[in-house]
Amino acid sequence: MKSKSINWFKVRIIFLSCLLFFCFVLIMGRMFQLQVLKKEQLYKLAAQQQHVQIPLVPKRGTVYDSKGNELAVSIEVDSVYADARKVLDIEKTVNELAPILQINRKELKQRLKSRRPFEWVQRKISPKEVEQIKALQLPGISFLKENRRFYPNAQLAAHLLGFVGLDSKGLEGIEYQYDTLLNGANHVWTTARDALGREIAMGKAPFEKEDHYRHIVLTIDKSIQHITETELGRGVEKWGAKGGMAIAMEPSTGKVLAMASYPTFNPNQFIQYRSKYWRNRAVCDIFEPGSLFKAFLAAAALEEQVVRVSDSFYCENGSYTVYDRTIHDTSRHGWLTFQQIIKLSSNIGASKVGEKMGRDRFYRYISAFGFGEKTRINLPGEGKGMVHHPRYWTPVTLDTISFGQGISVTGIQLVTALSAIANGGFLMKPYVVEKVLDEKGQVVQSFKPEIVRKVISEETTKKVASLLKAASEKGGTGEGAVPAGYEVAGKTGTAQKVDSLLGGYSEDCYTSGFMGFAPAGEPKLVLLVVIDEPQGNNYGGVVAAPIFKAITEKVLPSLHVVPKGTMVVEKEIDSVPRIEMAGLQPLTEGVRVGKGMGMVVMPDLTGLSMRNALSRMEGKGLIIKVSGNGKVVEQVPRPGTVIEKGDICYLKFQSPI
Repeated sequence: MKSKSINWFKVRIIFLSCLLFFCFVLIMGRMFQLQVLKKEQLYKLAAQQQHVQIPLVPKRGTVYDSKGNELAVSIEVDSVYADARKVLDIEKTVNELAPILQINRKELKQRLKSRRPFEWVQRKISPKEVEQIKALQLPGISFLKENRRFYPNAQLAAHLLGFVGLDSKGLEGIEYQYDTLLNGANHVWTTARDALGREIAMGKAPFEKEDHYRHIVLTIDKSIQHITETELGRGVEKWGAKGGMAIAMEPSTGKVLAMASYPTFNPNQFIQYRSKYWRNRAVCDIFEPGSLFKAFLAAAALEEQVVRVSDSFYCENGSYTVYDRTIHDTSRHGWLTFQQIIKLSSNIGASKVGEKMGRDRFYRYISAFGFGEKTRINLPGEGKGMVHHPRYWTPVTLDTISFGQGISVTGIQLVTALSAIANGGFLMKPYVVEKVLDEKGQVVQSFKPEIVRKVISEETTKKVASLLKAASEKGGTGEGAVPAGYEVAGKTGTAQKVDSLLGGYSEDCYTSGFMGFAPAGEPKLVLLVVIDEPQGNNYGGVVAAPIFKAITEKVLPSLHVVPKGTMVVEKEIDSVPRIEMAGLQPLTEGVRVGKGMGMVVMPDLTGLSMRNALSRMEGKGLIIKVSGNGKVVEQVPRPGTVIEKGDICYLKFQSPI
């Protein structure tokens, strides 16, 4: 039988066909992988090779005070960069730039040696530095426009506003809390380059007309903030204190009118200050309130009808032993009425009232006034203080908390709780942001007064106000807090600080405070002043009360509260009002005739900024009313007029066109 021969030609054809088919499948698979599966990844890789993308600082919205004054703005500044490939002489370039920009020569030299088309040299430099660098005409050195945060009032409200970093991210205060709203859209500057990495075209850095940022309007009043900061700073320096805080609030709404901490800092150069100076003491720091807390003991005891104003307590002649603890008064007292206990600030009397209240009832009111919990004010870093549940109280805790020892609070808690006594018993949620605006100035969000709860009855608030008013009258611990022509309801406080090293309470370190509201009958302002570790004297009535007085006597007229017994007649003369004071002869050619508290000559303030004008007027004993923004264009009385201390002066400001 003859075998069949193999057809090798046909085998080769089949083999080659299979090989080609296999290659075709591989090619199609690879095409599918590159064009479908890895499409986005390759697009990004190509874009990176074909373009240089440089992230730019976005524009941020403006922060305004309640009257439209700018507190934080974004300005356009220059940043300097280098195309390292075009730098002809690296040594010369480094030697020329380093002294101007105050930067490290070694680091700059390394960047210029990279031969990359884009290297930052220094971002956000001053106009003077720009001029100096441009004059050098260095090859490869160019400029780029960016946005920089600027605080036109320097230290004013620094702790409240906070600041931003180099990348325009909020790091503290309002800038941090509302960073997402304030920050506009992120921008990227893109420039094309060829296969060798050379630039094809350089465009201008893009900043769109609508960056979707928001403006913030605060409840803060710039003039009240300035007065509060100035007087607080003077008080801290006078007593050589470690620091201090002051908060002004509108009691009926919970609006914060001013919030100051000392020492302060300039947010334009925040990096030059130690981080401890950035802390907003008013919301972050917790401390024992001392006798300030007796105001809330009084409110609780009167609301529960545990005591009456006329009830008497024996104050043990200044020394009272409770279990293993002896409570002392600064002066020896025998029998005192409840009113006298508050007026003279007796610790022993307060502890006996606390004993009648009982721990559970007292704790209930402590919590109702908001102590031991955050107020939820729209600021970062708020503390909640320290209030233990009664089950953890020692036998003496009820007595000590009654005069503010063994409990920790924040400044914002104290001023908010006192506002509840001033406004008829309603605890309000404090707030510092009034509204949010879009790029066109349209309101997109508003914040309204919010009642947290009803704490005590209106009848009780009147009784407590009467007690606090007596404490600020002649013979009371707070008589130094009352400005002429006004009635103040307030309470002093002096508290020993805890010695963290040795344990127990320090014999040398105290916090001194005064809190109150004015006018006592119809409160328009609640103010807290706390001074940390004053030297030479530690009594709240001596240290903090005069600061309270200095602030209120300047702030109340701006809230349209005139001194008692004063009649104000306002007339529009040349667009600025003039006044006449009842009981005194009117101005005749700018000079008042009659006896007064002292005479001063009105200085010429024309052309001065608000800060400079107010600084010039400080210490003259005059009440200043301002309107507008910018520089002084009109003033009444006229320059050179002889006027009495205590008179009201009107300043009109106008921004240059």
